[in-house]
Amino acid sequence: MLPVGTNLKLKNFPWGTIILLLVNWITFGLVQHIYHDTAFWIRSYFLSTPGEQYPWQLITSMFFHGSIAHIIGNSIYLWIFGIVVEDKLGRKDYLFLYFLTGIAASLVHGVMVGLFLREQIFTSLLGASGAISGIMGVYLYRCYYSKIKLLILFWPVQIPTVIVLPLWFLGDFVGGIDSIRGIHQNVAFWAHVGGFLAGLGACKYLNYGKLARKEKLEFVAETALKQDAGYGEGIEASEKLLEDDPENLKLHLDLAQAKTRWRASADGKAHYEKAIKLLLTKDPEKAVEVFIEYWRKYLSVLEPRYQVRLSLLINKKIDIDLSARTLQRLIDGDHPLDLHLEQAYLNLARIYGQQLRRDDLARYVCERFLQRFPESTHRGFVEKMIHSTPQQS
Repeated sequence: MLPVGTNLKLKNFPWGTIILLLVNWITFGLVQHIYHDTAFWIRSYFLSTPGEQYPWQLITSMFFHGSIAHIIGNSIYLWIFGIVVEDKLGRKDYLFLYFLTGIAASLVHGVMVGLFLREQIFTSLLGASGAISGIMGVYLYRCYYSKIKLLILFWPVQIPTVIVLPLWFLGDFVGGIDSIRGIHQNVAFWAHVGGFLAGLGACKYLNYGKLARKEKLEFVAETALKQDAGYGEGIEASEKLLEDDPENLKLHLDLAQAKTRWRASADGKAHYEKAIKLLLTKDPEKAVEVFIEYWRKYLSVLEPRYQVRLSLLINKKIDIDLSARTLQRLIDGDHPLDLHLEQAYLNLARIYGQQLRRDDLARYVCERFLQRFPESTHRGFVEKMIHSTPQQS
């Protein structure tokens, strides 16, 4: 049973994990085929030995490995879990926790050796297993909602993290108990146990629980909303996220599309309108694209202050007919009379008269404008438009 990945996607390139792997492999390559006296010097000053410990050995021992199988195994686990934890925490916090939990792993190992395994007190500890166990503890705390891909009899299977990692920890804990009972397996199980618990404890101390719950909601929202069936869980997660971030453009757009997947709805309409308003300030071209999607579903328009701008943007994209139809729908509505609605009348009259060559419609819009806005500062301009517009007999 070998882990080969997770079901989480990365947002950033894992430079920190790659650097750790490179240092481990370069160190492993450099110490191959060294002379006996050099190996003795490395063991004395760079590996962690409980009975004669130098402080720096708690860190340097993490970069030495006893065999090719040892470093390959550690590299696999570090890559699978490290890249995700680095993506969630950021490179600096990730590396800090890597070394913190690695140091804690060595200290726990030393304490257990001193208490129960005194015959191993001068046996050196080497390898990144303790630090990697710490990162696995962080992964369990922050990504408990995820699944781990395991290769079982050459067949990939996804199993929930809350099952896999606790079972892995239990195996190490039992191995540690066996070592106290005298069953020697040449594995520093208590370093694994110490690192894992240090990772969980650090997450608790740093109050990562709130972030973990938010990440779970984001993960559910992103994955469930894309499903053809059973996407209600994604809608529920998105709505919870909106409670803390009501101006989140992506959430509004995702909810708008999800709630109108099979039929139009009032909630979907409200989310579309909110998304379009947010896009007008951030990405006007995208706002037009989303509005056209909204128009096809609802044949409705926004408030005048937003719709006038949208219709102008649509007109610039050479969709003159749609621009006119949206402005016509706007002036036919029951919106309050304000400067934005005045502008809608003026723009529509220009489109009818100058672009669509519909003088009759242009004249109608101008006459209606004078009826609704008798005190407008544009009254003289509109009267000139009427007089310059030929009448049909």
